[in-house]
Amino acid sequence: MTSITVLAHERKLQLADRRALEHAFFMAEIKPTWVDLPKAKKATKAAHAAVEAGADIVVACGGDGTVRAASEALVGTSTALAVFPVGTANLFATGFGLPTDATELVALLQSDQRRTVDSGVCNDRTFNVMAGAGFDARMLDDADEHKERYGMLAYVRAGLRHALGDETFDVRVKVDGEPWYAGPAACVLVGNIGTLKAGVATFPDASPTDGVLDVGVVTASGLREWGRVLVDTVRKRPAASPHALIGRGAKIDVRLAEEHRYELDGGCKGTADRLRFSVRPGALTLCAPAS
Repeated sequence: MTSITVLAHERKLQLADRRALEHAFFMAEIKPTWVDLPKAKKATKAAHAAVEAGADIVVACGGDGTVRAASEALVGTSTALAVFPVGTANLFATGFGLPTDATELVALLQSDQRRTVDSGVCNDRTFNVMAGAGFDARMLDDADEHKERYGMLAYVRAGLRHALGDETFDVRVKVDGEPWYAGPAACVLVGNIGTLKAGVATFPDASPTDGVLDVGVVTASGLREWGRVLVDTVRKRPAASPHALIGRGAKIDVRLAEEHRYELDGGCKGTADRLRFSVRPGALTLCAPAS
């Protein structure tokens, strides 16, 4: 029998969603092991324990932070990751078209549909969707304390604030060992999955199965230039913007003139003046539709 461990973020998994998932497992005659988590970062240790206990599947119930933390323990193992997306953005689940309904999720687990996908690494920490420094990290950090109350509007509010007030900083970027960019930047982004909410594609050609990461440098300053970047991104042609540069590679080295906040999958992880990115091809097994 398949052994399943459910990691439930206590603040994200509301009672109604928990009961729906419990009922779906009951109807499928599956008895998973439940582990309640007070914080997303606790998912790494809990997922490690599940792997050591022989779990075939770890179900991360939470947002992108919970998924990222759980996957950090699952990369390179035979234990598959499943996701019950109950966070604010849920970019990972959106990118793979994962079910949001409890019954559909359990049916997916029973179907044995699996995909092996790439895992990004930044300064020895795993990420699945995107990572970056500058504008995006400051925006996400500021939005974090308000997203429980305002949801996606917290990101809009924080984004406008930083688009109007933030200055650029000097950055040097190497891609696969070769100099690629040097100059002022508002943010540097590295993506494994390129599509965000509502089909907006920061990296239209990004794929989590191609063995490379996509990198972008945005040089916009002020609301007008940021507006141009946004319009070109919505039109799925961000590289056409005069304020953005897009590239790709297996190893990306970002050096900042001074320490800046950086983020992994929507969660600020502190400050750094250097970010070393690499990719682990096919390192994560995911319970997901085949296409």
